[in-house]
Amino acid sequence: MAKTSSKTVSENQIPALTWLADPAKYVPSGICVVFGEESFLRRSVLAQIPASVASALNSGSDGNADAIEPTEFDASQTAWRNVIEELTTFSMFGPSQRLVILNDAEDFVAKNRVELEKWAETPAETGTLVLEMKTFPSNTRLYRLVDGSGLMIDCRPLNERDELPQWVCEMAQKKHHVMIRQNAAMLLITQIGTEMGLLDQEIAKLALTVEGDEPITEAHVRKNSGSWRMQTVWTLIDCMLDGQAEETLQYLGQLLESGEAPIVITAQLSSSLRRLATATRIVLEEERMGRRPDLNGALTTAGVNRYFLPKSVTQLKHLGRERAQNLLEWLVELDFALKGASTISDRLLLERFILRLTVSRTIR
Repeated sequence: MAKTSSKTVSENQIPALTWLADPAKYVPSGICVVFGEESFLRRSVLAQIPASVASALNSGSDGNADAIEPTEFDASQTAWRNVIEELTTFSMFGPSQRLVILNDAEDFVAKNRVELEKWAETPAETGTLVLEMKTFPSNTRLYRLVDGSGLMIDCRPLNERDELPQWVCEMAQKKHHVMIRQNAAMLLITQIGTEMGLLDQEIAKLALTVEGDEPITEAHVRKNSGSWRMQTVWTLIDCMLDGQAEETLQYLGQLLESGEAPIVITAQLSSSLRRLATATRIVLEEERMGRRPDLNGALTTAGVNRYFLPKSVTQLKHLGRERAQNLLEWLVELDFALKGASTISDRLLLERFILRLTVSRTIR
């Protein structure tokens, strides 16, 4: 049973930040569900649960509880018999409680709902089961059982207008030992987005730009921070056109895992690649007219800023005549495929497109 004392918090449903502020007050026992779309909060809660359970055991007669180690299962790769065996096996020399964590448990819950309901009704004293899920529908019997006798830790995204800026300010002070002004926190959210893990990384970076007790201001954010996703897309494009396939695919993975939509990534890719395609068309037209092509002039006409001309010339040469001629056609194919014309996964479509462009060639 969860330990609660505040009337402002539902008896067994605790917001993640409330739980993280005092894990010893709401101790998982029997069954606990950590749910919500904010992965940073889920990871933070899961990291603290072993210490919370151990602390509760230490307050009793078991002096070995400080050595408690959770058993973690990939829920998609395990069976209920493995989980129940771990939960009910008595430990002769370790702590009196077994702690089992099931990651990404949605499918597992769907397949083992009856068994989980029985466990939620009458859990064994030997174990605590923690389910990690992005969603936990409230219209299920399991939800009602956990709400009645277990613990639910709600990791939904924070409100962008007030909760998230407040969290940024608190995280800056408590974790990174720097102050950030409220308006600077709001600007940071505007530029980086609402994903808490990325905001945490950006605060850490900004903390290095101030000295002593100097607070992080809007000026610091504007100068030293930008849209993480936007910067990553530009880096991805540079790596791709430099022929660095492995690095390009790594950046693509970061973007997709952070929630960036494949169609948005494609739009940003297109804005750069179409300029190279246009410059190629101009070069070919010059050749057909018997004139010596000027890459700098063609790129300038295509809309490339003169500051980026040397880099763009190198990239166009690496891309090569054949692929540069096919760029527009490949971009159109990719756009249609991502909008439903293909049964291949969006990630695979993007990876295939990237690999088309990362083999070293030279424009003639």
